[in-house]
Amino acid sequence: MCICQGVSPSVLSWLCEDPRVPSHSQQAFRSALAFVDRWQGLREAYRTLPPPERSLSTQPDVFVFDCHNTESVPGKIIPTPENCTDPTAFEALSYTRNFIVFMDKIFARNSLDDAGFTVISSVHYSRSYPNAFWNGSQTAFGDGDGLIFKGMTNADDFVGHELAHGLTQYTAKLKYEGEAGALNESISDIFGSMARQWKRRWTAETADWVIGSDMMGTVAIQNNWLCLRSLKDPMAISSLSKQAMHYRDYNPDGWPHDNSGISNHAFFLAAQALGGYSWESYGRVWYGAMTGTEIHPLTTFKEFASITLDEARRLFPSARHVEQHLKGAWQAVGVI
Repeated sequence: MCICQGVSPSVLSWLCEDPRVPSHSQQAFRSALAFVDRWQGLREAYRTLPPPERSLSTQPDVFVFDCHNTESVPGKIIPTPENCTDPTAFEALSYTRNFIVFMDKIFARNSLDDAGFTVISSVHYSRSYPNAFWNGSQTAFGDGDGLIFKGMTNADDFVGHELAHGLTQYTAKLKYEGEAGALNESISDIFGSMARQWKRRWTAETADWVIGSDMMGTVAIQNNWLCLRSLKDPMAISSLSKQAMHYRDYNPDGWPHDNSGISNHAFFLAAQALGGYSWESYGRVWYGAMTGTEIHPLTTFKEFASITLDEARRLFPSARHVEQHLKGAWQAVGVI
């Protein structure tokens, strides 16, 4: 099991101190940082537990619960989130369903575990919580501080990012440490972005290639913080989370989010070079790498690059340029 938060502790830390951030929001980020040690303890404890039972359902269900600003999950079930007056519940339902349908239509995967896993999403977690998480069995979303982040369900790619941690849990089983942890976070960004692109029929050329743009609040926009992360430019000034985009900048002491920009950027470069719909080409390659036999819980960047190149050759034997563009992308970020 893996407990993963959508906003990196490094981002929360500097937002606590940045004078451009109002005091109310700074306090919300300080409170969110208090969860970090708690999650680390739970992460270690969960490693000794067996995985959740597979539901073996032919049709996955999605349920939305309301935490009513408490820290107890899942909270109280919302019977008909598609018809309720709470837009947060509707967003959680709609964007979760979009991700599940995306995985079904494109990869023939029956929910996160490929066995009809019942997806639970909790909203209104804690008070002004500027984050979201996957806890090994469900997603949970805070309401944001209101100024830097609006409600954390506002962005479909961010919702998809959290759900993709469940996908990784049931496939690659990447640990949340070192290069494997960075790959874990990168996979979530890539699949979250692809689900958004698929919904809008964006090609690699027309996609925005950012995460979380729809949940940025007024103060963030005033300061030109237009997204949480960017696959196109992990070091972008307009991105809240400045990430390494070349392997020479990999920080072995950094959080997984801080290093995930390396493989994020490789995926972007390959998709841009090839063109078309990313989920039809390198999405298939990444999915094949995650579900294959070569990947292991401590997979490194170099190993993952090799696995994806093998997948590109296997999936597109008569289109060698697919492999060539991918090789060029991994070389551009210094992994091979």
